[in-house]
Amino acid sequence: MKQSLVIEMDRTYAIDAFQVKIEAQIANFADIDYFRVQIQSPPQLGLLRVGSAEGGLARERELREVLGEHQMLSPLLAIAREDAIELSSDSPLSETEEVLSSQASEMLAAQLEELEKEDLLTEELETDVGLLEEKSETDAGFLEEECYEPVAIASQTSGERIFLLSKFPQKEENLATWLEGEHSQEGSLLLASQVCQFFRVLSQKQWCLVSLFPQFIQMGTPIRFFDLTGVYPTGEILKSGLVADYCAPEVASDRPIDEQMSTYIVGLLLYQAIHHRLPEDKLNPDIDKIPRIHQILKIALNPIADDRFFLSQLLNLLVETRQSLRSRQIRWQIASQSTVGLSENRLHNEDSYGIRQQPASNSPSWIIAAVADGMGGMAEGEVASQLAIQTVLETPLPPDLNKPQTCRDWVMSLVEKANEAVSDRVKDGGTTLSITFTVERNLYLAHVGDSRIFLLRKGTICQLSEDHSMVAMLLASGEISYQESLNHPDSNLLLKSLGSKPRLSAGYAQNLSRFGEDFSLVLEDGDILLLCSDGVWGLVSPEDLAQLFTDFSDLQEAIDEAIASVLKKGADDNATLIALKCLGESRQF
Repeated sequence: MKQSLVIEMDRTYAIDAFQVKIEAQIANFADIDYFRVQIQSPPQLGLLRVGSAEGGLARERELREVLGEHQMLSPLLAIAREDAIELSSDSPLSETEEVLSSQASEMLAAQLEELEKEDLLTEELETDVGLLEEKSETDAGFLEEECYEPVAIASQTSGERIFLLSKFPQKEENLATWLEGEHSQEGSLLLASQVCQFFRVLSQKQWCLVSLFPQFIQMGTPIRFFDLTGVYPTGEILKSGLVADYCAPEVASDRPIDEQMSTYIVGLLLYQAIHHRLPEDKLNPDIDKIPRIHQILKIALNPIADDRFFLSQLLNLLVETRQSLRSRQIRWQIASQSTVGLSENRLHNEDSYGIRQQPASNSPSWIIAAVADGMGGMAEGEVASQLAIQTVLETPLPPDLNKPQTCRDWVMSLVEKANEAVSDRVKDGGTTLSITFTVERNLYLAHVGDSRIFLLRKGTICQLSEDHSMVAMLLASGEISYQESLNHPDSNLLLKSLGSKPRLSAGYAQNLSRFGEDFSLVLEDGDILLLCSDGVWGLVSPEDLAQLFTDFSDLQEAIDEAIASVLKKGADDNATLIALKCLGESRQF
């Protein structure tokens, strides 16, 4: 008789061509055990699932063969089989946040007791029914070890077992974590649309997903499913009911599997994204009175399955609703002007600037603006500033603009890329660089040098950038007064610029770290961003700029008047000014 393979924590096993070390059992549902493992070559975390050759993993394998390499399906690294397997009885569940809570255990026990009273409970149901509930930050406590003893699988279910190995969905990137955060209506609709789109693909292949686990779905564009053990062929009748957070109420009955069960799951995810919780009463959910979204949820979560949307209907409504939000996106009024000035020593305009705005699309609204003031003999300064602006405008945007850290890191990376371009091609020149990057209403910036970025709000102007100059350092240290700084002989001496060295040290460029942990500011309707070279702010004070943009309702007129003022005062330097006015509209229904 072949000896059973025992799965123990901290032991290493060969799964196909991979050596994996078992780190933790993270969940058990129905006939499937989920393990977090350490893959040794190449080193990475993996998700190992072990289940019956006739259960959920077998259905998933069959479906994967039908779908092929679908972009919304995380690929498997390895597949293996064993005749018998058992989980070591002295191996505790170490990730209590992703296994049964004591509260969930009591709920399941009550449900099973009720079924026993109705003579509907069978031995197979006792064996196969499980419950997976992800721990939230508000859980009062963890399940103690004696409440959930590891079981010897081979003693309960005979026959072949399947091993499926894939990469591990990181907690900070999975859907369960995403659902804990705050999201716009548009972001919530995007999630629901992606899930609905995948479910429709399954339905077209005559498969339906009747339950899912958000911790095994990775957010992104597109999202990716790591676990499809909740799928069944259309028309099949479950041998036993399911009890889980993300499933339709009729899954506990003998109704044949159909796509309206998947519709209900999409509704649950959209409900949770909007309301920050699952409905307390699945039969009569309390839905916020949000036009369109209210109607979608009311029908998708109808307790009568036949009265719900088909997946194609629901997908069309989700897309249309999201597009209607996009059509009311934030608008920007833009104006700019640059002049070489009047100095006989500056016959080239060494200032460069650029603006790049999102074309009409379904992605988040964004706009980039940048000013660069070049320095150097001959035309070197002009080339340096042009290279910097070209780098800013031509660098591809990151894939996920909904993450503040992604936006912050990306705009800072533009400074590094611009510095590399300038240092590689310009030998005797350099440039300042000031960048604003606005996603929806969130403003990010990156800045090096003494060009300036101002925010004008309701008549009050604030300098967001910091001058990297000798005069600014002397003023900050108290060695000179503000009046002395206005005409200081070292006013053109910069402490930081791009192009002087091939690599920038950490913290070389300024961001908005002093304004909050997200390194961003939230803009309001009517806010005006001003980006200018020192040829402007050296002759026109911030207070005068604020007055100009308050007096002139037309942005270009205000820009023209500011440059005219620079020329009247001598314009001994190149002068460049960009103005961006936020004309945002409410994006919420």
